[in-house]
Amino acid sequence: MKCIALTWLMSAFLCITLSAQDATDTLSTPGLTNPQETEGLLTPSPAGVRDKLKHKYNILKRFIRAFDEFDTTYITPNRYNWAFMLQNTNSFELYDLSSRKPDQSLSFASRPTAKFGPYIGWRWIFLGYTFDIASYRNGQESRRTEFDLCLYSSMLGCDLIYRRTGDNFRIKNTTGFGPEAEQVEGHQYNGIWIEVTGVNVYYVFNHKHFSYPAAFAQSTVQRKSCGTWQAGLSCTRHAMTFDYDQLPDEITSSPEYPLKEEFMFDKIDYMDYSVSFGYAYNWVFKRNWLLSCSLEPAIGYKKTRTRSSDIIDNNEDGTPDTQRRALGNTHMNCIGRIGLVWNNTKYFGGLSVIVRNYNYRRNQLTISNTFGTLNFYIGLNFHKRKAYR
Repeated sequence: MKCIALTWLMSAFLCITLSAQDATDTLSTPGLTNPQETEGLLTPSPAGVRDKLKHKYNILKRFIRAFDEFDTTYITPNRYNWAFMLQNTNSFELYDLSSRKPDQSLSFASRPTAKFGPYIGWRWIFLGYTFDIASYRNGQESRRTEFDLCLYSSMLGCDLIYRRTGDNFRIKNTTGFGPEAEQVEGHQYNGIWIEVTGVNVYYVFNHKHFSYPAAFAQSTVQRKSCGTWQAGLSCTRHAMTFDYDQLPDEITSSPEYPLKEEFMFDKIDYMDYSVSFGYAYNWVFKRNWLLSCSLEPAIGYKKTRTRSSDIIDNNEDGTPDTQRRALGNTHMNCIGRIGLVWNNTKYFGGLSVIVRNYNYRRNQLTISNTFGTLNFYIGLNFHKRKAYR
């Protein structure tokens, strides 16, 4: 719903641009020799110009409204102009690196971060401030930057992702490095830095009966249970800097379990282009209560820009393995959403979980990245719109 305000600004600009273009075309019409005809075209009647602008405005208005058209027997619209909300946001991230022949794997998990703050909103626009509870308690500012914005309308949804993390990872699990390596599980690890930037856009097929905003934006209320298919496109850049020299000696110094060469890379940088198709369901199990679940698997193609020469797709004799390289460029991703909300149009509260999984495979190395957010919120709407007073 927050994207509608931007759409209104764009439509207003487009309306002005089209009007200016029409006026230019009229003034530069060639082949006119009659001054009276020229005068008539240069000075159109005010009523004609007004009708033309009104017609174009109505077309744009209908196009914009189509993004939020829904059946009011299934969905109750927002009746208020303003909203106030308190929200607690908890984020988590997990990285799994694994290699075959021999079977070795390393798992790194970020320490969960918790943020808290107030929000004030006008219709589709919410502004707020949150602070990191751990940083405030310890007096140390984190280098993490996490921006995960989800925009919801009835017909379309959009996810914007910008993440820079790596200063609070720990070794979660080790496999294939011997019993001594298990002693360092849970230790801090500072040799990893993650950058993720991307956009995901998806279309909701049954948008007149199903409402994502009811489950994740609290701007509408789902009145009847309903499901929908959805399809989307995404483009994401992933960059992982890995300093294997900072791994503990218990992992790198065992002669019986040597570190596989696949882990000896400096940086992996790739673009991910994906097409997704999934299903979502809103279950109204009690009046004003809603449980929403969605799963959106995706198949994608990656374009790697890895700088390390150790991660290449070669056969045992050193010749390029074109089949393995082609298979390595395709992968599966997934996005899952769960929302539980109580909303009586005046007061609301609930929780939401959004989890994303991205996978990378190159030669014998596989990397799986899973991150997400858990939100708890409570708020109220106030100042009714004129139509509902």
